[in-house]
Amino acid sequence: MVGPNAVGKTSILEALSLLTQLKSFRSTRSTELVQNSFSQASVAAELEKPTASRVLISMEETRKRLEIDGKTVTSKARYPLIGGSVTFSPDDLSLVKSGPEARRDFLNELCVSLNPSFALVLKKYDKILRQRNLLLKMLKERKAPLDSLVPWTEGLIESAVPIYRERADTVEILNESLGAIYRNLFGVNEFVRTQYEHRLESSPQGLNAQEIERLLVDKLNRYAEAEIASGYSLVGPHKDDMGFFIQNMEARTYGSQGQIRGLVIALKVAQLELTKKFRTFTPILLLDDIISELDDARVQALVTYLSNYPGQLFVTTAEISKVKALHSQFQGFKVIDLAEKTTDSPHLEACP
Repeated sequence: MVGPNAVGKTSILEALSLLTQLKSFRSTRSTELVQNSFSQASVAAELEKPTASRVLISMEETRKRLEIDGKTVTSKARYPLIGGSVTFSPDDLSLVKSGPEARRDFLNELCVSLNPSFALVLKKYDKILRQRNLLLKMLKERKAPLDSLVPWTEGLIESAVPIYRERADTVEILNESLGAIYRNLFGVNEFVRTQYEHRLESSPQGLNAQEIERLLVDKLNRYAEAEIASGYSLVGPHKDDMGFFIQNMEARTYGSQGQIRGLVIALKVAQLELTKKFRTFTPILLLDDIISELDDARVQALVTYLSNYPGQLFVTTAEISKVKALHSQFQGFKVIDLAEKTTDSPHLEACP
Protein backbone atom coordinates (compact mmCIF):
# COMPACT_ATOMS: atom_id res chain seq x y z
CA MET A 1 0.00 0.00 0.00
CA VAL A 2 1.47 3.28 -1.14
CA GLY A 3 0.48 6.83 -0.28
CA PRO A 4 1.58 10.04 1.42
CA ASN A 5 1.50 10.50 5.17
CA ALA A 6 -1.94 10.69 6.86
CA VAL A 7 -3.75 8.98 3.98
CA GLY A 8 -4.64 5.95 6.09
CA LYS A 9 -1.96 3.33 5.34
CA THR A 10 -1.25 2.50 8.96
CA SER A 11 -4.97 2.54 9.81
CA ILE A 12 -5.49 -0.38 7.44
CA LEU A 13 -2.70 -2.33 9.12
CA GLU A 14 -4.24 -1.48 12.49
CA ALA A 15 -7.51 -3.01 11.30
CA LEU A 16 -5.65 -6.17 10.29
CA SER A 17 -3.86 -6.18 13.64
CA LEU A 18 -7.21 -5.84 15.41
CA LEU A 19 -8.53 -8.85 13.48
CA THR A 20 -5.53 -11.01 14.34
CA GLN A 21 -4.34 -9.74 17.74
CA LEU A 22 -7.55 -8.12 19.05
CA LYS A 23 -5.54 -4.96 19.62
CA SER A 24 -3.72 -2.28 17.70
CA PHE A 25 0.06 -2.36 17.48
CA ARG A 26 0.06 1.40 18.13
CA SER A 27 -2.44 1.82 20.97
CA THR A 28 -3.64 -0.22 23.93
CA ARG A 29 -6.96 1.63 24.15
CA SER A 30 -9.88 0.60 21.99
CA THR A 31 -11.35 4.11 22.22
CA GLU A 32 -8.38 5.45 20.25
CA LEU A 33 -9.31 3.21 17.31
CA VAL A 34 -12.64 4.99 16.81
CA GLN A 35 -12.48 8.00 14.53
CA ASN A 36 -13.05 11.38 16.16
CA SER A 37 -16.70 12.49 16.30
CA PHE A 38 -17.86 8.87 15.94
CA SER A 39 -19.05 6.62 18.76
CA GLN A 40 -18.58 3.24 17.06
CA ALA A 41 -16.24 1.42 14.74
CA SER A 42 -16.09 -2.04 13.22
CA VAL A 43 -13.92 -4.18 11.00
CA ALA A 44 -14.93 -7.34 9.15
CA ALA A 45 -13.10 -10.00 7.19
CA GLU A 46 -13.82 -13.12 5.20
CA LEU A 47 -11.43 -15.86 6.34
CA GLU A 48 -10.18 -18.82 4.37
CA LYS A 49 -7.97 -20.15 7.19
CA PRO A 50 -7.93 -21.61 9.80
CA THR A 51 -11.55 -22.23 8.75
CA ALA A 52 -13.76 -20.48 6.20
CA SER A 53 -15.77 -17.93 8.17
CA ARG A 54 -16.77 -14.29 8.47
CA VAL A 55 -15.33 -12.33 11.38
CA LEU A 56 -16.73 -9.08 12.73
CA ILE A 57 -15.18 -6.95 15.48
CA SER A 58 -17.16 -3.95 16.67
CA MET A 59 -16.17 -1.34 19.25
CA GLU A 60 -18.22 1.16 21.22
CA GLU A 61 -16.57 3.18 23.98
CA THR A 62 -14.61 0.59 26.03
CA ARG A 63 -16.65 -2.41 24.83
CA LYS A 64 -15.41 -4.77 22.15
CA ARG A 65 -17.60 -7.43 20.53
CA LEU A 66 -16.35 -10.42 18.54
CA GLU A 67 -18.53 -12.36 16.13
CA ILE A 68 -17.80 -15.35 13.93
CA ASP A 69 -20.50 -16.18 11.40
CA GLY A 70 -22.94 -14.11 13.44
CA LYS A 71 -22.20 -15.85 16.75
CA THR A 72 -20.63 -13.94 19.63
CA VAL A 73 -17.23 -15.13 20.86
CA THR A 74 -16.73 -14.43 24.57
CA SER A 75 -13.21 -15.81 25.06
CA LYS A 76 -10.02 -14.55 23.43
CA ALA A 77 -8.57 -18.06 23.60
CA ARG A 78 -11.45 -19.32 21.43
CA TYR A 79 -10.94 -16.67 18.80
CA PRO A 80 -9.29 -18.58 15.92
CA LEU A 81 -7.08 -15.73 14.72
CA ILE A 82 -5.64 -14.60 18.07
CA GLY A 83 -1.88 -14.29 17.68
CA GLY A 84 -2.26 -14.73 13.94
CA SER A 85 -0.12 -11.83 12.76
CA VAL A 86 3.31 -10.32 13.23
CA THR A 87 3.73 -6.56 12.91
CA PHE A 88 7.00 -4.84 12.14
CA SER A 89 7.02 -1.04 12.42
CA PRO A 90 9.76 1.60 12.88
CA ASP A 91 9.01 1.68 16.61
CA ASP A 92 10.08 -1.97 16.85
CA LEU A 93 13.62 -1.04 15.86
CA SER A 94 14.03 0.51 19.32
CA LEU A 95 12.91 -2.72 21.03
CA VAL A 96 16.36 -3.57 22.39
CA LYS A 97 17.10 -0.09 23.75
CA SER A 98 13.58 0.95 24.79
CA GLY A 99 11.99 0.42 28.19
CA PRO A 100 11.03 -3.01 29.55
CA GLU A 101 7.33 -2.57 28.74
CA ALA A 102 7.99 -2.90 25.00
CA ARG A 103 9.99 -6.08 25.55
CA ARG A 104 7.30 -7.53 27.83
CA ASP A 105 4.72 -6.77 25.13
CA PHE A 106 6.86 -8.56 22.55
CA LEU A 107 7.27 -11.60 24.82
CA ASN A 108 3.56 -11.68 25.67
CA GLU A 109 2.62 -11.48 21.99
CA LEU A 110 5.01 -14.31 21.16
CA CYS A 111 3.58 -16.42 23.99
CA VAL A 112 0.03 -15.86 22.73
CA SER A 113 1.07 -16.65 19.15
CA LEU A 114 2.40 -20.03 20.27
CA ASN A 115 -0.31 -20.68 22.88
CA PRO A 116 -3.55 -18.67 22.40
CA SER A 117 -4.90 -19.68 25.82
CA PHE A 118 -2.14 -17.58 27.38
CA ALA A 119 -4.24 -14.51 26.56
CA LEU A 120 -6.67 -15.53 29.32
CA VAL A 121 -3.82 -16.00 31.78
CA LEU A 122 -2.61 -12.47 31.13
CA LYS A 123 -6.11 -11.05 31.40
CA LYS A 124 -6.66 -12.69 34.79
CA TYR A 125 -3.34 -11.45 36.13
CA ASP A 126 -3.90 -7.88 34.92
CA LYS A 127 -7.30 -7.76 36.58
CA ILE A 128 -5.93 -8.95 39.93
CA LEU A 129 -2.93 -6.63 39.66
CA ARG A 130 -5.14 -3.57 39.13
CA GLN A 131 -7.28 -4.42 42.15
CA ARG A 132 -4.24 -5.13 44.32
CA ASN A 133 -2.66 -1.82 43.34
CA LEU A 134 -5.85 0.02 44.30
CA LEU A 135 -5.81 -1.68 47.69
CA LEU A 136 -2.10 -0.93 48.22
CA LYS A 137 -2.84 2.72 47.55
CA MET A 138 -5.61 2.60 50.16
CA LEU A 139 -3.24 0.94 52.64
CA LYS A 140 -0.67 3.64 52.00
CA GLU A 141 -3.32 6.22 52.84
CA ARG A 142 -4.47 4.10 55.82
CA LYS A 143 -7.95 3.68 54.39
CA ALA A 144 -8.07 -0.13 54.57
CA PRO A 145 -7.07 -2.84 57.10
CA LEU A 146 -3.80 -4.69 56.46
CA ASP A 147 -5.40 -8.15 56.31
CA SER A 148 -7.58 -7.06 53.38
CA LEU A 149 -4.49 -7.44 51.17
CA VAL A 150 -4.11 -11.18 51.85
CA PRO A 151 -6.64 -12.58 49.33
CA TRP A 152 -5.36 -10.29 46.58
CA THR A 153 -1.78 -11.34 47.24
CA GLU A 154 -2.84 -14.99 47.09
CA GLY A 155 -4.64 -14.27 43.81
CA LEU A 156 -1.58 -12.50 42.43
CA ILE A 157 0.62 -15.51 43.24
CA GLU A 158 -1.81 -18.00 41.74
CA SER A 159 -2.17 -16.05 38.49
CA ALA A 160 1.55 -15.18 38.24
CA VAL A 161 2.93 -18.73 38.35
CA PRO A 162 1.71 -19.80 34.87
CA ILE A 163 3.04 -16.54 33.40
CA TYR A 164 6.54 -17.22 34.70
CA ARG A 165 6.44 -20.76 33.36
CA GLU A 166 5.06 -19.80 29.94
CA ARG A 167 7.52 -16.95 29.45
CA ALA A 168 10.50 -19.07 30.52
CA ASP A 169 9.49 -21.88 28.15
CA THR A 170 8.89 -19.45 25.28
CA VAL A 171 12.28 -17.75 25.68
CA GLU A 172 13.94 -21.17 25.60
CA ILE A 173 12.06 -22.02 22.39
CA LEU A 174 13.02 -18.64 20.90
CA ASN A 175 16.71 -19.22 21.63
CA GLU A 176 16.62 -22.55 19.82
CA SER A 177 16.09 -20.77 16.49
CA LEU A 178 17.12 -17.13 16.95
CA GLY A 179 20.86 -17.60 16.48
CA ALA A 180 20.57 -19.59 13.26
CA ILE A 181 18.01 -17.14 11.84
CA TYR A 182 20.30 -14.18 12.59
CA ARG A 183 23.33 -15.84 10.98
CA ASN A 184 21.43 -17.04 7.92
CA LEU A 185 19.77 -13.67 7.31
CA PHE A 186 22.96 -11.64 7.39
CA GLY A 187 25.67 -14.15 6.55
CA VAL A 188 27.64 -13.58 9.76
CA ASN A 189 29.13 -15.85 12.40
CA GLU A 190 28.01 -13.80 15.39
CA PHE A 191 26.25 -15.57 18.23
CA VAL A 192 23.03 -13.97 19.49
CA ARG A 193 20.65 -14.95 22.25
CA THR A 194 18.00 -13.53 24.51
CA GLN A 195 17.51 -13.99 28.25
CA TYR A 196 14.41 -13.99 30.42
CA GLU A 197 14.95 -11.45 33.22
CA HIS A 198 12.35 -12.46 35.79
CA ARG A 199 13.77 -10.95 39.04
CA LEU A 200 13.19 -14.13 41.00
CA GLU A 201 16.06 -15.67 42.97
CA SER A 202 16.17 -18.71 40.66
CA SER A 203 15.11 -19.25 37.08
CA PRO A 204 11.53 -20.58 36.72
CA GLN A 205 12.69 -22.70 33.80
CA GLY A 206 12.14 -26.35 34.68
CA LEU A 207 10.57 -25.61 38.08
CA ASN A 208 7.12 -26.87 39.01
CA ALA A 209 4.31 -24.58 40.14
CA GLN A 210 5.00 -25.09 43.85
CA GLU A 211 8.68 -24.19 43.47
CA ILE A 212 7.90 -21.00 41.57
CA GLU A 213 5.25 -20.12 44.14
CA ARG A 214 7.80 -20.41 46.95
CA LEU A 215 10.21 -18.10 45.13
CA LEU A 216 7.45 -15.56 44.60
CA VAL A 217 6.17 -15.74 48.19
CA ASP A 218 9.69 -15.18 49.55
CA LYS A 219 10.16 -12.08 47.44
CA LEU A 220 6.70 -10.71 48.23
CA ASN A 221 7.44 -11.10 51.95
CA ARG A 222 10.70 -9.14 51.56
CA TYR A 223 8.98 -6.33 49.69
CA ALA A 224 5.76 -6.19 51.76
CA GLU A 225 6.56 -2.95 53.58
CA ALA A 226 7.96 -1.31 50.45
CA GLU A 227 4.82 -2.13 48.47
CA ILE A 228 2.58 -0.47 51.05
CA ALA A 229 4.89 2.53 51.25
CA SER A 230 4.82 2.96 47.46
CA GLY A 231 1.16 2.00 47.00
CA TYR A 232 2.14 -0.26 44.11
CA SER A 233 2.90 -3.95 43.49
CA LEU A 234 6.68 -4.18 43.22
CA VAL A 235 6.89 -7.93 42.69
CA GLY A 236 5.45 -10.04 39.88
CA PRO A 237 5.72 -10.75 36.16
CA HIS A 238 4.61 -7.19 35.37
CA LYS A 239 8.21 -6.27 36.31
CA ASP A 240 9.80 -8.79 33.92
CA ASP A 241 12.22 -7.88 31.17
CA MET A 242 14.27 -9.48 28.39
CA GLY A 243 17.99 -9.15 27.80
CA PHE A 244 19.62 -9.45 24.37
CA PHE A 245 23.19 -10.50 23.76
CA ILE A 246 25.55 -10.47 20.76
CA GLN A 247 28.73 -12.48 21.20
CA ASN A 248 27.76 -12.78 24.90
CA MET A 249 27.91 -9.00 25.29
CA GLU A 250 24.79 -7.03 26.19
CA ALA A 251 23.42 -5.67 22.93
CA ARG A 252 21.79 -2.66 24.58
CA THR A 253 25.18 -1.38 25.76
CA TYR A 254 27.71 -2.76 23.30
CA GLY A 255 25.83 -3.49 20.09
CA SER A 256 26.19 -1.22 17.08
CA GLN A 257 23.08 0.27 15.51
CA GLY A 258 23.41 -2.13 12.60
CA GLN A 259 23.77 -5.16 14.87
CA ILE A 260 20.78 -4.14 16.97
CA ARG A 261 18.59 -3.56 13.92
CA GLY A 262 19.66 -6.91 12.54
CA LEU A 263 18.80 -8.56 15.85
CA VAL A 264 15.31 -7.03 15.83
CA ILE A 265 14.74 -8.26 12.27
CA ALA A 266 15.84 -11.74 13.38
CA LEU A 267 13.44 -11.59 16.35
CA LYS A 268 10.51 -10.77 14.06
CA VAL A 269 11.45 -13.52 11.61
CA ALA A 270 11.76 -15.96 14.52
CA GLN A 271 8.29 -14.92 15.69
CA LEU A 272 6.93 -15.64 12.22
CA GLU A 273 8.65 -19.02 11.97
CA LEU A 274 7.64 -20.16 15.45
CA THR A 275 4.03 -19.05 15.00
CA LYS A 276 3.90 -20.94 11.71
CA LYS A 277 5.31 -24.02 13.46
CA PHE A 278 2.94 -23.98 16.45
CA ARG A 279 -0.29 -22.96 14.69
CA THR A 280 -2.48 -24.51 12.01
CA PHE A 281 -2.02 -21.56 9.65
CA THR A 282 0.72 -19.20 8.53
CA PRO A 283 0.57 -15.80 10.27
CA ILE A 284 -0.04 -12.59 8.37
CA LEU A 285 2.95 -10.22 8.24
CA LEU A 286 2.29 -6.49 8.53
CA LEU A 287 5.20 -4.23 7.56
CA ASP A 288 4.41 -0.61 8.40
CA ASP A 289 6.86 1.63 6.52
CA ILE A 290 9.75 -0.44 7.84
CA ILE A 291 11.57 -0.75 4.50
CA SER A 292 12.32 2.99 4.53
CA GLU A 293 14.04 2.68 7.91
CA LEU A 294 16.57 0.01 6.94
CA ASP A 295 19.82 0.20 5.00
CA ASP A 296 20.09 -1.58 1.66
CA ALA A 297 21.86 -4.65 3.07
CA ARG A 298 19.19 -5.30 5.68
CA VAL A 299 16.37 -4.55 3.24
CA GLN A 300 17.85 -7.14 0.90
CA ALA A 301 18.19 -9.68 3.72
CA LEU A 302 14.57 -9.17 4.75
CA VAL A 303 13.25 -9.22 1.17
CA THR A 304 15.19 -12.40 0.38
CA TYR A 305 13.53 -14.10 3.34
CA LEU A 306 10.08 -12.75 2.49
CA SER A 307 10.31 -13.81 -1.15
CA ASN A 308 9.80 -17.39 0.05
CA TYR A 309 7.27 -16.58 2.76
CA PRO A 310 4.12 -18.69 2.25
CA GLY A 311 1.71 -16.40 4.11
CA GLN A 312 0.02 -13.10 3.36
CA LEU A 313 2.17 -9.98 3.44
CA PHE A 314 0.96 -6.38 3.70
CA VAL A 315 3.46 -3.55 3.24
CA THR A 316 2.97 0.20 3.58
CA THR A 317 5.35 2.88 2.39
CA ALA A 318 5.33 6.44 1.16
CA GLU A 319 8.09 5.62 -1.35
CA ILE A 320 6.76 4.01 -4.51
CA SER A 321 10.32 3.09 -5.56
CA LYS A 322 10.61 0.83 -2.51
CA VAL A 323 7.41 -0.99 -3.41
CA LYS A 324 8.51 -1.43 -7.02
CA ALA A 325 11.70 -3.10 -5.80
CA LEU A 326 9.59 -5.47 -3.71
CA HIS A 327 7.09 -5.92 -6.52
CA SER A 328 9.77 -7.34 -8.81
CA GLN A 329 10.54 -10.18 -6.36
CA PHE A 330 7.03 -11.27 -5.41
CA GLN A 331 4.76 -13.06 -7.83
CA GLY A 332 1.22 -11.79 -7.48
CA PHE A 333 2.21 -8.78 -5.40
CA LYS A 334 -0.51 -6.16 -5.75
CA VAL A 335 0.21 -2.45 -5.35
CA ILE A 336 -2.64 -0.38 -3.89
CA ASP A 337 -2.18 3.38 -4.28
CA LEU A 338 -4.19 4.93 -1.46
CA ALA A 339 -3.64 8.40 -2.86
CA GLU A 340 -6.14 7.41 -5.54
CA LYS A 341 -8.75 6.35 -2.99
CA THR A 342 -11.35 8.93 -2.12
CA THR A 343 -13.61 7.07 0.32
CA ASP A 344 -13.38 7.68 4.07
CA SER A 345 -13.57 3.95 4.79
CA PRO A 346 -11.24 2.17 2.36
CA HIS A 347 -12.07 -1.37 1.37
CA LEU A 348 -9.04 -3.62 1.09
CA GLU A 349 -9.02 -6.72 -1.05
CA ALA A 350 -7.01 -9.70 0.18
CA CYS A 351 -3.55 -9.87 -1.38
CA PRO A 352 -1.46 -12.97 -1.95
